[in-house]
Amino acid sequence: MGGTRNRRQTTMQTPTQVVDANAANASSGYFFAGGMGLIGILIVWYFELPLNFDVTDREFNPLVFIPVVFVLIAFYALLKAIRDTLRVRKFGTTTLIAGTAVPGGRFEGTVRSSHDLAPSGDYTVQLKCIRTYRVGGPVANTSGTQKSTYKEELKWRETIIVPSKSIRSSAGIPFAFQVPPDALPSRGPPIYERVHGNVRWILTVSAPMRGLNYYAVFAIEMGGPSHGK
Repeated sequence: MGGTRNRRQTTMQTPTQVVDANAANASSGYFFAGGMGLIGILIVWYFELPLNFDVTDREFNPLVFIPVVFVLIAFYALLKAIRDTLRVRKFGTTTLIAGTAVPGGRFEGTVRSSHDLAPSGDYTVQLKCIRTYRVGGPVANTSGTQKSTYKEELKWRETIIVPSKSIRSSAGIPFAFQVPPDALPSRGPPIYERVHGNVRWILTVSAPMRGLNYYAVFAIEMGGPSHGK
């Protein structure tokens, strides 16, 4: 009986392993940049907009600035995707090994890099909760012409500093957070999405390095209060 209980507790407390999102963010960034650039090109082609930016010209069409906005968004997304790609090439993959996160519980574990890092400063580990909410616009499941605006609200954040000289990153960067009892459970996709009430928990690990700084990000699944019972 006792052996069965011990085996059950060991199974429940087995840490999960998750790979950082840098590679996935890079892939989605390239896809998003390509989509935005394609939209900009199609607008010019479909509306036959002349690439005339001389506002004093009588044939100037102010709509020509719309595809420019899409191209600028594509360029910004492309730069972020390239940055994430360089991080993967420089630091490899980072693995999160941690237990279950629940409101009122202790969320702890380690973050291991694929090879030893040599940062010029300490590691910063941060856990934060972000909620997306709608400002204005039509109510869900109703018709309306007013455009909705979505914003992000930081609901909770805690940061700890881990001295880099006391550990080897390949062996693990330890962390431990005491999650507040009123912590909001995860809701919706673990990435930013224009959905009212979307709640994301994110764990980030960073450190200053020569050239590109070390940075790894993980989506954390925060269970509801019943999970902690």
